[in-house]
Amino acid sequence: MQRKHHAGWCVGLGVRNPTTLAAWCLRALVLAALLLVGVPGTPARAGELAITMDDFNLRETTRIPAAERNQRILAALAKHRSHGALFVRAQYIESAADRELLAAWGRAGHLIGNHTFAHRAYARQTFEDASQDILRAHDVLSGVPGFAKLFRFPFLGEGDTVEKRDRMRRWLAEQGYRVGSVTIDASDWYYDQRLRERLAREPGFDPARYREPYLEHMWERTGYYDGLARRVLGRELKHTLLVHFNLVNALFLDDLLAMYERRGWTIIDAAKAFEDPVFARLPDSMPSGQSIVWGLAKESGKFERELRYPGEDGPAEKAKLDALGL
Repeated sequence: MQRKHHAGWCVGLGVRNPTTLAAWCLRALVLAALLLVGVPGTPARAGELAITMDDFNLRETTRIPAAERNQRILAALAKHRSHGALFVRAQYIESAADRELLAAWGRAGHLIGNHTFAHRAYARQTFEDASQDILRAHDVLSGVPGFAKLFRFPFLGEGDTVEKRDRMRRWLAEQGYRVGSVTIDASDWYYDQRLRERLAREPGFDPARYREPYLEHMWERTGYYDGLARRVLGRELKHTLLVHFNLVNALFLDDLLAMYERRGWTIIDAAKAFEDPVFARLPDSMPSGQSIVWGLAKESGKFERELRYPGEDGPAEKAKLDALGL
């Protein structure tokens, strides 16, 4: 009965040859299944996504000075009516002018989070040194408008042992901090690095050549993590996208947000995204860290062949940019 129903539906497409009919039916059913369950690397359904931005590097000034970079990024977020979360490497806040640039985020309604003072990998520190570095950043940031007790590990790394990982998790909770995890990781920092290196060698190079490759990269990684999240959790998430305070986003963040909206995605506030229950999860997986979606997939033991480590890294993108002459 079920086969007859499907055959009748295919006949309704106007296909009469039995062989062709069977092929049409098979393709239609496969397509329907893919739309239902999703495929890693291809967002099958539109979703919700918040911008979370790391580092706040005010010292790197290639092509666009820090104050202008700040204004462009804030303008892009305002244009798309979104309040993000900025995770600040506090050593960059050295002067009253730096504090004013940071305060502009809080006054605009964005969250300000702690990304440590010196941005050293936890795996290369003792717990004592790492916790003191977090407190040092807290002292710098706590009086800034928009500050919230949200913490993000440098390089998304929660430590090199289960003992260090769990000790830091307990300590952060005791301090009243929540971890501002990433669901969609990407290598925007590598595209930025390549672009700045090219401009240093060739000042007349047109940065707009990076626009489409950058957008394609971000869309591909969105598809991967969104598809993985649906398979691991069996539902859609309110996503947090990781990007950085850098040249490539000063140039293309508006284009990036417009791309998501054009493809049916909704740009939401980071505060709303962090309400998703996934952010209360503590994946029991090693290596610890990366996207929380990566961590939960690792914990499940079902996706080992799909989980490279680190989840995002420059070498994975190098061949693409080399082939494009970028």
